[in-house]
Amino acid sequence: MAFFPRDSVTSRRQALSFTAVGAASVFGLAACSTAESESTGSSASASAAASSTPSASPTQKFVGSVAVTPEKDAVEFNPVLAVNPVVATATDATFTSVKLMAGKANIAGELSEDKTTWTSTEDLAFDTEYTLKWEAEDAEGGKGKGSSVFTTVSAVNEANAMTNLKEGAVYGVGQIIQINFSEPVINKDAVEKLIEVTGNGVTEPRVRWYSDYMARVRTKDYLPANTDVAVKVNILGVDLGNGMIGNSNTAVNFKTSEKRYALADNNTKTMKMYVNDELVHTAPITLGNAEWPSVVGQLVIQEQAPTYKFDPTTLGLDRSNAHWYEPFTASWTSRLTDSGVFVHQALPSAWGSVGYYNVSHGCIGMLPADAKFFFDTFDVGDVVETVNTGYLMADPDNGYGDWNIPFDSYADENYRGNW
Repeated sequence: MAFFPRDSVTSRRQALSFTAVGAASVFGLAACSTAESESTGSSASASAAASSTPSASPTQKFVGSVAVTPEKDAVEFNPVLAVNPVVATATDATFTSVKLMAGKANIAGELSEDKTTWTSTEDLAFDTEYTLKWEAEDAEGGKGKGSSVFTTVSAVNEANAMTNLKEGAVYGVGQIIQINFSEPVINKDAVEKLIEVTGNGVTEPRVRWYSDYMARVRTKDYLPANTDVAVKVNILGVDLGNGMIGNSNTAVNFKTSEKRYALADNNTKTMKMYVNDELVHTAPITLGNAEWPSVVGQLVIQEQAPTYKFDPTTLGLDRSNAHWYEPFTASWTSRLTDSGVFVHQALPSAWGSVGYYNVSHGCIGMLPADAKFFFDTFDVGDVVETVNTGYLMADPDNGYGDWNIPFDSYADENYRGNW
């Protein structure tokens, strides 16, 4: 069942401009609707497959037939026009009236020039019952009418997608694009072809699946600085697998900032900060101690806050654990991993160790002025790389460690690096 907010999704009514893969409903088969003659007398079938027998005039009977897609009483019909238009086709007869309705609301359609085919011309709604009613006349003047009822994809089979981006926001050049799906994606090859990342200088975006519910996109190199980037996830009407149908497209636009990169080196106990590849500041640091060594590799700033409370119970620790530490509040914090690696101001008790010894629980600690400079200069989406701690990388989905995966292996979800 879809559960994401739809502020950044396109309307269900918007016709798709892509070729939907595997999205045709198994119920989208032509079948005759219930048909009746307008006069009375001996009975005659409106077609060989008709679900009821019409009455006929003593002097004239309706000898034509009408087939409707979807079939009568169909359920879970894909309502997206580009995938599944509603079609009524008359044989040996012409339509005099065709109406498709949801309650009292009429759905637009177009009758062919020869009046033998009626086709809907707008998307239908999800989880809705529709009735198609037709009237037709055969070449001999016999008149017939019929109706067909069907329902579209129910809420339990709807799916949508949501990104980790905010419309119009500004991110650093290392920002990773993450797409979360409300339902599991089984048809991954088909769906990833419908993910678009475009912008001036954006090169070779590739998709990596971390689960049936989550995929990420990165480019070969960092995103170009100071540019507009557009992300689209065009799954409206697409079968994600197991009959889960995309109920909307997702689109979000953001901008990149200037290029900012920081290198934390355990050998020198310093962090060098670069803006547009120019060194702007060097700060002494303290990294993780022997029991909590700092992970290596490139990580992306996920969020920032002037203050943040560190509580070991959020890691499942209690006072009996050797890794227990007293809860504390840190200043000028920038998160690098979900598990709690931050850049922040070191506690006063650690200031004497900054630049000389590693005393943190895996974070990158700085003196107050340096921590404030980093916080004011760097932002979400910027890259911080740590080297020479002798420890492993963080799992790439523990934060945004995607830049640590060789680009040629990025799309291989089974690739494992030094983590």
